[in-house]
Amino acid sequence: MLPRLSGMVSVLLLAGSLLWPGRAAEARMPVQIEGEAPRDYYQFLFLYDYTGAPGQSDWTLHPFYSSYESEEKAYEFNTFLYPIFYQHGTNYWKKWTFLYLFTGEDRYREKSKQDSDIFLAPLFYWGYGNTEKEQYFSIFPIYGRIRNKLGWSEIGFFAFPLYTTWSHRRYRAYSILWPLIMWGGDGRVRSDFRFLPFYSRKLHRGSYDYRTALWPIFQWGSAGLDKKDPRHHFMFFPFYARKWSDSGDLSSHSILYPFSLVAWGYDRKREASEFRALWFIYQDIEGKNPYIDKFVFFPFYASYKFGNPDLEYQKTMDFYLLLAGRLTTNSNSIRSEYDFFIPFYYNHDRYYTRDNREAGSLKIWPLFHYYDDPAQGTGWQTISLWPFPDDTMDRIWGPLYSVVEWRRETNGDKYFGMLFRLYSQRWNEQENHVFFAGFDYHNAPRRTEFLLLGGLLGYSHIPDEDGEMSHYLNLFWFKL
Repeated sequence: MLPRLSGMVSVLLLAGSLLWPGRAAEARMPVQIEGEAPRDYYQFLFLYDYTGAPGQSDWTLHPFYSSYESEEKAYEFNTFLYPIFYQHGTNYWKKWTFLYLFTGEDRYREKSKQDSDIFLAPLFYWGYGNTEKEQYFSIFPIYGRIRNKLGWSEIGFFAFPLYTTWSHRRYRAYSILWPLIMWGGDGRVRSDFRFLPFYSRKLHRGSYDYRTALWPIFQWGSAGLDKKDPRHHFMFFPFYARKWSDSGDLSSHSILYPFSLVAWGYDRKREASEFRALWFIYQDIEGKNPYIDKFVFFPFYASYKFGNPDLEYQKTMDFYLLLAGRLTTNSNSIRSEYDFFIPFYYNHDRYYTRDNREAGSLKIWPLFHYYDDPAQGTGWQTISLWPFPDDTMDRIWGPLYSVVEWRRETNGDKYFGMLFRLYSQRWNEQENHVFFAGFDYHNAPRRTEFLLLGGLLGYSHIPDEDGEMSHYLNLFWFKL
């Protein structure tokens, strides 16, 4: 049916977002040192590396732990066996997640903790703070009270589904043996009643009125009652379903809903039409307000276009056998092209029109990974074992299996490493740092050092406390 068009569009957008590290990824805070300031480096094989810059520090004990801090942004990003656990935040908020299931969020004001949320959805929720509204506790399905989740101000339950209640503003609902028996309302406009499968009604006076009898067999109702052209629907499940408007500008039909042996419809106001067959196997949808062109012949091919060239925003998606495809975005802030063949090939090119800068990345799994981004620098490495694009994963785990790696930092420093960082070198026009099998050599203005294990044994020619150049013997990390 035509009203499902928006739902199918949402599914396509979600599928694309899982593969497309687009604008959402760009909005994240930095997780490694950026900027053009000089940097200090230290590295020990593939196990440990440290980078420092004015106001920033970044160190990693591969692959167990990593920490990045930015004083300017008051931001920190920490990981433990990423992606098993990571935590990030500022002076005003902190978020953490364990296996993306057990998560927590803290909010602060003037450096004093205000409220926190910890949850393992949907089994465990715990919130605590300075006010009663911020305190709640839930162990599903035994007992719980949850606040500001799932679109409701408060949700409570006991021996779910035996008893449940939820509310938002004036509206409050109650349920026994959810979802079979339910009643609720706000005492004025909204009123809900459900005693399944016999009868149910969902009413918002002046807006919508939905009813069922012997659910799901008979369903009917109206929406947009406060508009000039209300819409109505009727369903005799599963044989026939229809939706129409008073003016006749909207009409759709479906045979064997929701599996849709065949479905067709139109919406004259949106200049849209739809034809579907065999559920989701074949779909052909067109619309001009907004512009939408969608064609699906599952699983062989799918195409989706949103927005015509006259609009500020256009998005296209093409999928082949679900594994290969091309995604593009064109807006007033970014132009992006993303090609993929899961899990072997990913190529993402971006142009940020407001900043007039380009960025790109290429991954050929498991052989090669390349990136070029003004915020991160330029680099490549072989091998790259993680089968999906993830810069943090490659940065933390990459040294354990990379044969050769090279990069140019945003400040112009260059890095080269080989054989799991058995040998590596960082250099610029004034400095040269070499690391080999636990030995490191540093040659920079006012610094010359030969060290074993960072100072267990070695020689240093560096400034003393008065700034005068002095010679030192390093023994057990003491300078003599």
